[in-house]
Amino acid sequence: MSKAYDYLFKLLLIGDSGVGKTCVLFRFAEDQYNATFISTIGIDFKIRTIDLDGKKIKLQIWFVPIIYNFLFYIFFII
Repeated sequence: MSKAYDYLFKLLLIGDSGVGKTCVLFRFAEDQYNATFISTIGIDFKIRTIDLDGKKIKLQIWFVPIIYNFLFYIFFII
């Protein structure tokens, strides 16, 4: 079975809670916008595949709020 992409990039988006990481990511990954998201608790991710110069690039974007109690777990899991 062949892969459905040529390259895979894993990106980690980290920032303070409530600054709009989820809104930006939903806009990029799903082309939707909602200004009233509930705060993300823990870790979440989105996947988007794009075409660039004839190559399929799969972007796996993980995003986490900075909650200092969970920083150890965040870096341990990823």
